[in-house]
Amino acid sequence: MTNARAFPEAGDLVVGTITSVESYGLYVSLDEYGGLHGFVPVKEIPSTMTRNLVSFFKPKQKLVLKVLYSNPSKLQVDLSLRRVTEDERRKKMASYKQEVGAARALEVAKAKAGIKDDRQLREALIAAFGSLRESLRKLAEDRAKVLQVVMEAAKGMDAKAVERYLDVAAQLASERLKPKKAVVSAEVKAYSPAPDGINVIKEALSKAIASAESTGAKVYVTYAGSPRYLVRVEADNYKAAEAALDRFSRSAEESLKGRGHFELLRGK
Repeated sequence: MTNARAFPEAGDLVVGTITSVESYGLYVSLDEYGGLHGFVPVKEIPSTMTRNLVSFFKPKQKLVLKVLYSNPSKLQVDLSLRRVTEDERRKKMASYKQEVGAARALEVAKAKAGIKDDRQLREALIAAFGSLRESLRKLAEDRAKVLQVVMEAAKGMDAKAVERYLDVAAQLASERLKPKKAVVSAEVKAYSPAPDGINVIKEALSKAIASAESTGAKVYVTYAGSPRYLVRVEADNYKAAEAALDRFSRSAEESLKGRGHFELLRGK
């Protein structure tokens, strides 16, 4: 899988596959740049992992890394692991997996359309839309635009085969490239000593669900044995899911103030 740019730039996040583990650092091949090699010096690895690198890192292991320095003329890429945040790692790996999925979808489309070599089509898609995964998303939104881009690059190729290629790619994209929801789960304690305590709790939790779902998240609450409940929050990303859970918790706590008790036991 290749990137729209031939060489990474300082500040880029890249996916690298470890090729060698040495006492002074890690050698990696950059998956998105045609196997271009880079190096992670030991000072750019978290200190908790540096005493015995071979216990944390193995050949063929994939890492999300940040480019510190690149020199195309020398084919030099210096990388850092310690400067990548967990959120950056998660997002980059998710987009990388989607790009791999898009590439596999096009492999299937190529075979079903009877096209022997689709390199010029892929290059045109990447040039126009930035990546294969974005090309397939665009295909679902504006087929005419993608068809125009592909047809301009498909000189000498059978037009019907190219249309078949796009049809299959669009179908596979709808099946394989659906964004996965981030899920956060928590256990909570909610009770009320009031005579109508059950209704008080139901009202408080209903308001809390409505408050959390106003952020765009989806919230599910199930009874786990008095006074415990399980809360499951689904959102587009973990930050949004955590924010919705926090909103749920604050709303429930406010609703039960003076009438009962609410406590978030897990998920803090």
